[in-house]
Amino acid sequence: MERLELLEVNEDKVIYKYYPETEKEKFGVVSVNRKTGERKIEKLFEGYGTEYAFHALRRLEHYISKGSFPVSGGTAWY
Repeated sequence: MERLELLEVNEDKVIYKYYPETEKEKFGVVSVNRKTGERKIEKLFEGYGTEYAFHALRRLEHYISKGSFPVSGGTAWY
């Protein structure tokens, strides 16, 4: 499970912070280019590998497909 917070959205890309598990202060940052679909881990959350970043990136792609960018959200998996 992770929490997402919108940092920036413009016509070129969308950028979100992601907070793994119950983390409240430390975070990672991911972005997706809205025109090319390029995914990028801007800042990896140390200690959790890339799994949380990739889940966040998939959520951003979902937001782009819907054209809706919530200020905060989350994602969970089993």
